[in-house]
Amino acid sequence: MKMRSKIVGLLLVSTAAVVTAQSASAADLPTKAPVYKAPIVAWDWTGPYVGAYVGVGVDRSRGRDPRFPSSGVPGDVERTGYGFAGGGTLGYNYQLNWGIFGQKLVIGAEGDIGYFDTGRSSQDFATGLISDQKSSWLATARLRAGLTDGPNLTYITGGFAAADLKDVNRSLGGVEVSSSKTETGYTFGTGVETMLGGGWSAKTESLYVNLGSGDTLANAANGVTIFNDKREFYTQRFGLNYQWGSGKNGPLPQTNWNGLYIGGVFGGAVASVQAAGIPGGEIGNNGSGFSAGGQVGYNWMVTPKWVVGFEGDISYLGIDRTSDNFANSLSTGPIAALRIDTSWIATARGRIGYSTGPALLYATGGGAWVSSKDTFTGSTGTVVTSDKVMSGYTVGGGIETVLWGNWSTKTEYLYVDVGKGDTLTSGAFTVTPDHQFHLFRSALTYRFNGNPLAAKF
Repeated sequence: MKMRSKIVGLLLVSTAAVVTAQSASAADLPTKAPVYKAPIVAWDWTGPYVGAYVGVGVDRSRGRDPRFPSSGVPGDVERTGYGFAGGGTLGYNYQLNWGIFGQKLVIGAEGDIGYFDTGRSSQDFATGLISDQKSSWLATARLRAGLTDGPNLTYITGGFAAADLKDVNRSLGGVEVSSSKTETGYTFGTGVETMLGGGWSAKTESLYVNLGSGDTLANAANGVTIFNDKREFYTQRFGLNYQWGSGKNGPLPQTNWNGLYIGGVFGGAVASVQAAGIPGGEIGNNGSGFSAGGQVGYNWMVTPKWVVGFEGDISYLGIDRTSDNFANSLSTGPIAALRIDTSWIATARGRIGYSTGPALLYATGGGAWVSSKDTFTGSTGTVVTSDKVMSGYTVGGGIETVLWGNWSTKTEYLYVDVGKGDTLTSGAFTVTPDHQFHLFRSALTYRFNGNPLAAKF
């Protein structure tokens, strides 16, 4: 519960920080101009910038016995840690005078380093292994390329990644064998950034990080040897940048966010499922998959800058993964295995946002429902299944940007907790899966207001 509370508070504070900073810069925007002529603004992303970000990190790592198959003990330890991320950014953009679809191309380079806490210690199910992977910081050096309509920039990014990682093999008696070092790999992702005026901009981005394999850790105290052969991470960041250069101080075009809207939503999802029970410990399942569906909502502009509303969506959720528990011993198959097979997810949420004009920066939260089929194979090989719709809550945030006319796109992160499913008993083993999910997604939206606001130049 402590970790879940931290995630909920983090997401709300992250989005609120971006919105609050925009309030300070809004006073710099021109509010009056001659009625006969609006100034022409040549938006330009060229120049160096610095910034800061906060966000969420998700660990999707795996450890296994390096002696398999000769040892006859197949199975994995799947970690499901997640936690806070935050740090600083330094970069440079260069805007070209050509592009596609009426937008201009922006290229650049960016480096960042920050705190990255995804560690989670857990006792493996039915063994004496306590496994942990602790991360303390993450750094990346990436190239960026994107398209801009002026004040909005949508981009892809990729490059080098490095992190400080500590892998741990600990016995129930507390005897620990560990490896702590800086690991390197690669990262790629997508993001959206919007100008706020006065050189300031807000952004949100999703990154996938792969740091390869780790060391083999043998612990005589528990008789277990574990090799961390996959160390993958996901992170969603919300940040503020300050950029030097020309073309950063013009008036921002205004948008009418009022009214009904519909759209499609799509993206990736990662499960953070832990199944604890008898005879002790837990089985983790960190499957991932694709999500796509539809959304409908309504916005009210309660002031020229503040927007409130509600939104509902339902989507296909394609996560289907079987986690074979570490150190299984039956030659005919695993003696402890957990399968999570999801089919759909739905949410009904409130939204509160701050309109910059060309973008809406928002926080969101409400109810969530997930249809999941949980399957457990226990000590006798008997398969037991529970297929049900679970309910809980979701919190998150994002940025929605105008595309053209009444069309807009958005990038958002949602943390979903639908709690514990049914208790599953197979032979002498019993588990109760606890379900959390992380959604990294985008949407294409059409607003039916039909009455764009005039630019307040």
